Amino acid sequence: MGQQKFLARLNKRLILTDKARYKREPYQSYMTGPEWGNVELAEDFAKFLRESNSMFQFPYFRRIVDLWGIFKNSYQAARKYNSFWQIATSEYMLMDVFVCFFTTIELLPKGILSLLVRPFLKKENPTEFQTHLAAFFTRYANDLQTIPFYDQNYAKARHDLAKHYQHSPDKSWIDWISFKFVSMELWARHWISKPLHHWFHQETNLVEATTDIVVKFNTPHISSAAATHAFTTKLARLDPSIKADIVNDQIYTKKYKSDYTSVYARLRVSRYSAFKPALHALNEQGIYLRKIAGQDQVQVKCEINTVNERTVKLIQNKLEQIEGVSSVGDYGDRLRRNRRICLFDVPVKNLADKLTEFENIEDVQVKFIHNF
Repeated sequence: MGQQKFLARLNKRLILTDKARYKREPYQSYMTGPEWGNVELAEDFAKFLRESNSMFQFPYFRRIVDLWGIFKNSYQAARKYNSFWQIATSEYMLMDVFVCFFTTIELLPKGILSLLVRPFLKKENPTEFQTHLAAFFTRYANDLQTIPFYDQNYAKARHDLAKHYQHSPDKSWIDWISFKFVSMELWARHWISKPLHHWFHQETNLVEATTDIVVKFNTPHISSAAATHAFTTKLARLDPSIKADIVNDQIYTKKYKSDYTSVYARLRVSRYSAFKPALHALNEQGIYLRKIAGQDQVQVKCEINTVNERTVKLIQNKLEQIEGVSSVGDYGDRLRRNRRICLFDVPVKNLADKLTEFENIEDVQVKFIHNF
């Protein structure tokens, strides 16, 4: 039996015996785009405020358009692998529609107010309260990477912001308007998040912060026991900070003539940002990725950060010409023309090599692996 056939049968067996814990649908990678786009929006807004810019100079309308563009691209990418009905009835579609709709509702009044007051207010607002406001949005953006928006403590944030405003000296008109607007926004988020918090904390909707993968390790040992021992020894050499645990002793061996024995194993690893170092660490030990959550494709996010807009285009073309990957979409932050986010559909079995190819291009950083 060939390697691909053996892997396909193993994958099918894992799905049949433990589908709930092992398999995830392709849309669970691609339909996370809007949610993480919203995280980037919070990061960009926080950075904008830290640079002492008035919040009424932020490009709200253009960011609304961009967020719905991410939603469209994410849906189109997911439709390559899932039906309309599978996507439309999923909790991921519910989350994306909610994020895009309420982010629009949040940004639209700010954009309209900005048009009205911008001619009368300064472009910069280097006050103490603005420092506190920037610090809040910085914390919020950082928290969103691990704590969903519906689990955030908006009541406490609103209380803390009011205290900072009360004790801040030399408040400007921008501070007063900002405080009123952000306070109303936090109050609204608090009540809007309550039903979602309840929904997503139901047992049927909880998704663990881990992903199961299938890996392969080749060894010259002929004996299955010796090959398994060689694999577990390599796995034990990983740094303790790397999460890569064998699931239910699921290790399988396959001999190929008299040349070598392949060891296949089901491992449980971290999702998102913690997955990248785990993948590289496994690769260094000769343990190679073959499946993620039963799937053969995964979405990867790259960031281009370079000197000017023309160079961005050149780098983006290089990324899109990498063999075996296809573009899912790209977008900027409407503030810096030298920066762009590019999303790619990447084969799982070549993921480690493709990450290296991405980052070998100057001014490119792999930001995220959307590993279900």
